[in-house]
This record gives sequence, C-alpha cells and structure tokens, in this order.
Amino acid sequence: MTMLLRARYALAGAVSLLVVGSLALPARAAEGPGEFAYVGILGPETVTVINGQTKTVKVDLYNVGDGAVEDVRLTFGSAAQPISADLGFTAPAGCAANVCDLGDLKPGQRRSVKFTVKPTAADPVYAIALATSIGEKPSDQTSITVVGTDKGGVDLEVDDIADLKLRPGGSAEVPVAIRNSGDKAVPALGLVVVAPLGVKPALNYSNCEQDAEIGGFVCVFNDTMAAGGVFTLPENTPLRVTVPKDTAGPFDYPVLVAAVGLTDKYVFDFAKRTGGASGRELRLESVASLSAGEPEAVEDLNGDDNLAEFAVSVPRTAADSAAVGAVFRGAVGGTATVEVGAHNLGPSATIPLSLASVQYAHVRLPTGVALTKVDERCLPGTSLDDIDESAGDLSEVTDLVCIVVESVPDNGRYLFALTAEILDVTEHRAGSVQLSGSVQDSRKGNDKAALTVESTAGGEGGGLPITGAPAGLIAGGGAALLTVGLIAFRLARRRRIVTVAG
Repeated sequence: MTMLLRARYALAGAVSLLVVGSLALPARAAEGPGEFAYVGILGPETVTVINGQTKTVKVDLYNVGDGAVEDVRLTFGSAAQPISADLGFTAPAGCAANVCDLGDLKPGQRRSVKFTVKPTAADPVYAIALATSIGEKPSDQTSITVVGTDKGGVDLEVDDIADLKLRPGGSAEVPVAIRNSGDKAVPALGLVVVAPLGVKPALNYSNCEQDAEIGGFVCVFNDTMAAGGVFTLPENTPLRVTVPKDTAGPFDYPVLVAAVGLTDKYVFDFAKRTGGASGRELRLESVASLSAGEPEAVEDLNGDDNLAEFAVSVPRTAADSAAVGAVFRGAVGGTATVEVGAHNLGPSATIPLSLASVQYAHVRLPTGVALTKVDERCLPGTSLDDIDESAGDLSEVTDLVCIVVESVPDNGRYLFALTAEILDVTEHRAGSVQLSGSVQDSRKGNDKAALTVESTAGGEGGGLPITGAPAGLIAGGGAALLTVGLIAFRLARRRRIVTVAG
C-alpha cells in the first residue's frame, strides 16, 4: 500500500476525533440535561523511545459529556499497576507526583498535558496506566505501552498550535513547527492540512495540491530534514486559515496539521502531477542549522505525535430558522409521505451539531394517521430530555424528535421524510412541527408550523404494512445514539498514523 493511502487512513481517524463531540452529544436524550459526565483520554497506544534519549508524550483529555464538569483529575499509574522506577517518568508541569488536578472543563473542551519518559533498562517494555475522574468519581481509563529501542530512526513531531478566534470574513497566519527528534534524517516531507467543517486553509503554492479524499491540502518538501532539526514555514510563505463570510457561530471549527515522511516514488509522482503549477513554492526553513548525510529510508518511530490539532473559534452569528410543516394527502387506507423540518432564513448558516447546541424539531403527528416509515434522524419522544425508549410499533408513535445533524446554509432547508397510512376517522386534528435548541435564532414567531391531513373517502385499502422502527433506533432511543458516539470516541483514541519512508 502506498504511503499516501496509509496517510489518508490515518487522517480519517484523526478527523473522526475532531468531530467526535458532535457524535457523543445525544447523551442528554438518554439521561437528561447535565446528567452525563465523561472525560475521555486520547493518547498514543505505543511510544517508542531511543535508548538513552528522553521522549515527550502528549495526551488529550476531552469533555464529551453534555455539561461542564468540575474537579477533573488525571492520574498516572495505580496501586495495581505502579509506574516502574526504570521508566524515568516525569509528570506534567504543575502536577503533584503522578496526579494532575485540572480544574473544570466546558462541554467539548480539550485539555492537553505532556509528560516525559527516559527508560534506563536495556530493551525495556513498560505500561503506563492513565485514568480520569470527575469530583473523585471514576471516568475514563487507558494505558500506554513504552518500548525502548537501540535501532533508532525518524521521529517527526508537530508542535502544538494555539487556538484562534476569528470573525466571519477574517483570516490569520498559523505558526507551524516540525521537529525530527529521532536520530535519522528524513529525505522528503509531506505537510497535510485538513479542516473538515468549514474553515478554509490557504495554501496556494506550486508544491501544494488539494486532495478531495482527505478533504484538505498536501504539500511536499523534497528537502532533507536533519535528525534533531526543527523546521518552520517562513514569514513570506505562511499557512493561513480563513473564515468564509457566511460561516456560522458560536462554534469551534477544528483544523488538523500533520507531517509525514515520504517515499521517493511518492515525491516523483507528486512532481509529475504538479510540475506545471504556477506561483510561489512553499518552503521549510531550519530553526537551527544542522547537517546530516543522506539517510536510508526508515519508518517513523512515533506516528501519533506527527499531528497537531487546533480550533478556530467563531463568535455568535444570526440564523433565523423557520419551521416547515406539511400535509399528508391521499386516500383513506393509502399511504402518504411528507417532508418536514427547518428552513434557514439566514443571514448566516446554522452551526454544526455540537455539545453546546442541538437544534431539533418536535413533530406532533395529526390524528388519523399511523406511521409506517420514519427518517433515521428521528426518535420517538417530545424533546431531547424526553425520548421514549419504550416505543415499539411505529403505528403507536405520535411524537418524534428529529435532530438537525448538519450545518444548514443561508436559505437552505433541512427536512425529515415521514410516511404514514391515512386512517378512516371522522376527524383529523392538526399536528405541528416545533423547532427548538438553536442558539442563533432570536426570532421565535416562525418556529412552529402545522402538520395536517387531507384525505379522500375512497381508497384501495390496505396501504403498506406497518413494519416498525429501524432496528435498534427506537428500542435504544437516545442510549443507542450515545453508544455510537462513545464507540467513535474510543476508536479515534486508538488511531494510528503509519508513515512509510521506504
């Protein structure tokens, strides 16, 4: 498999991490507002250390619960698995021994901590247990394996990048520093920048190309990166990020910056594709002048620290969401399909799904209809805090909660398809579509629309059979969606970046 394919798979896992807050958010449907508290740990599965050297390891803590949490603590080691003295473990700055008191975290907030290891035993293998707690109640736990090696190799690292605050239409330069903390040089380097949810990286250089599969830019530097060297982008060829004028807020838009070692073949193929590109070339410059001989191609010892992630925080913008109603039209005994939901009247887009904001429609069905099919983004219930997990047959469901899971552009619609059998009754009392949850919508007069029935007396009868809800959706209710989010989080936590340099 080529380097680029492997890099794409790795980046896909990293992007999953960046949006995992959105996936985890239906916790409120399962337990009620403010009742689900969880601080997850995201760190490398394995760390390889060149014997005799010190290695810095970063772990990120994420509040993936539905409210702020207080008294967050990160603990290294345990009574059952103490940290070996031979590991040369040094706790993060500001921590007492192996315990870090991190204070409070807002919903969706990330906190990074760094510790160092310097194994002293020959060919060591150690395990470091990590655990989070909230107010002394256990939350997440994981472990990191530390492996020593005399073989050496390339070890690329991307320095942390501070979060930015930008208004729609604004832009800023992003400082990028890449270091090779290994003992072998890198013959060629790839810089990958991904912004999956709306912020735009600006890399209009002749040695950069947009890659639709990863949803970002790939820039290639056909220069040797010396062992122990630190490299950055010059002031005259920076990385910039821009916020389009119609970007929605308040929201923290994630951006990923990654460095990967490249094979000669990939560099050659890239040069063929971009050989006729015009414009300036993006270059790296050495922070400290070092030299090294031409190395043999080797793998990166630690792929997990090849990337840095940061957020571009956009302040609140206005987006007036109007409810979209509909009419079930058809013959008695037949079925009819309608589309209901939200129409964004602008002037900006709506923010993506987040822990801080969940826009949804409460659909109250009119009398005299029985659901036969429901949109997969809808659950039985009246609000996020009142999901009916006991609902069985669709024909018995009278209320639905339909979640807006994507950003809706100005003048865009976000609709949910519902199919129902029209029953033979003397009266069809109207239902409704009620929008809730938007932090951008200050106009409430258009948040409700009617959902009605127009039937004819005759009909061929029978209609479609009532098949029940999609498997696991209604039976699991909010708990099912919560499980999806936590599974995604744990999979992202175990992501691996595989760099092929030979």
